Amino acid sequence: MIVCVGQAMIDCIVSGGSVNVPADEIVLCPGGEAFNQASVFAVLGDKVCLSAAVGNDHAGNILRNEAERLGFELYTGGFEGRTPVSVLETDETGNRKSRISELHYLGGFVPSLPETETEIEIVTMGSLFRPPFLDPDICLEFAKRAKERGCLLAADTKMPKGAEIRLKDYAELLCLLDYITPNEEEARYYTGKTDPKEAAAVFRSYGVKNAVIKLAEKGCLIDSEKEGFFRLPAFPSETVDAIGAGDTFAAGMFHSLIRGSSLREAALYASACGAVCVSQRGAAPAPDLEARVMTLLSHRKEEDGIKHS
Repeated sequence: MIVCVGQAMIDCIVSGGSVNVPADEIVLCPGGEAFNQASVFAVLGDKVCLSAAVGNDHAGNILRNEAERLGFELYTGGFEGRTPVSVLETDETGNRKSRISELHYLGGFVPSLPETETEIEIVTMGSLFRPPFLDPDICLEFAKRAKERGCLLAADTKMPKGAEIRLKDYAELLCLLDYITPNEEEARYYTGKTDPKEAAAVFRSYGVKNAVIKLAEKGCLIDSEKEGFFRLPAFPSETVDAIGAGDTFAAGMFHSLIRGSSLREAALYASACGAVCVSQRGAAPAPDLEARVMTLLSHRKEEDGIKHS
């Protein structure tokens, strides 16, 4: 089983337009880093449980219905608050601005793992440096419990909202992480390094076993304890909407890893997942995600064969 822990919410996505100009489109979508990852895992056929602050309200019911439709479990740990709702404004390039409320700070929710006899292969923290993984002590306690279960531990990251974050305050947590997956902006912010390779080295210096820096259209860069340093190019794709691309990349990579792939193979699979995600609107995974990923991978192998022939 895979357990995704962190944010789940409803996203109101506004595409185009302005205050005085009608939007091109306005849609409601399930969102949040942990929910997005759980959805991708489920579509790819993994047994997955989402642990998140989902309330007994209308927004929460939408999330419950979507989880049931996709076939993954939802664990709230007895949370009694309201479900967060955000507004995401996207432009013609797929970039976005978000508006949140106090509900996004998840008051009353403590991240925890479900009580289950099923073996947990990997736990994903989505996202580190944002609630519910903002307080270093809460993060460390959660990480210790996860490692006691004998599973791999991964953390995606987000830019902080009104909080000053220093990696040294999370040093005990970082040395327990098997994977960390920031994007280029986040890696630069948290490490102070403009070169992604140097940023990855900083995370590794804290004891993170594998630092995976997502570089959007430039692909990804990886500094791995076992496989060393390498870069992979992105798959060409017309960007319609970048929402959820990083979450899809991370879930795709871990899906591939737990099936025995090397980190290089898994990162290539993840890049293909990300390319499919940005080609459509919203973070919800395409129902035919696996088939489209395999098509991209097949084309890449053919291209590599031509290059090396």
